[in-house]
Amino acid sequence: MTSPTDPRIERTRQHVLACARELLLAEGAEAVTFSALARQARVSRNTLYRHWATPEQLLVDLTLEYYVMRVDDNESMTVPEFLHGLRGNLSTAETASILTALIARGQRDESTSEALQYLAGRRKEALAAITGPLSDAQFAALVGPLFYQAFVARGRLDDAFVDELISLTTPG
Repeated sequence: MTSPTDPRIERTRQHVLACARELLLAEGAEAVTFSALARQARVSRNTLYRHWATPEQLLVDLTLEYYVMRVDDNESMTVPEFLHGLRGNLSTAETASILTALIARGQRDESTSEALQYLAGRRKEALAAITGPLSDAQFAALVGPLFYQAFVARGRLDDAFVDELISLTTPG
């Protein structure tokens, strides 16, 4: 019998997550079904169910792994550096695919909604390490326009946009 820390289990899990990421980028979130993923990863559906009860849980794990490793120690950053870094992250195809899928599924799946809240909390903590304590409204005022531009307006999200945002939100 293998333990949860068995390297074979972790290798399989990482392999499946990598295949899920590829499938998500190539075909979108709706294509990430256990049947398609089992084919792509060359594992049985039972293997997938041993790791994740639902495709939503797999997507949550995929997202958490992707984002948690990208929230660095931000204490030495400035607010403009933080916002430019977030802009860069939001501009990737992987981020767009994952967040769009999570936002859609978060409306009907509690674990997905909790993952989104966790990710927002991590970003808020990272920014607060730079600025000091932030209310939800202050945090939303700083990062909300980036998410709006990336996922709602689907407009220009470049350094010039961030610089303009900084000029609008910086007193003085």
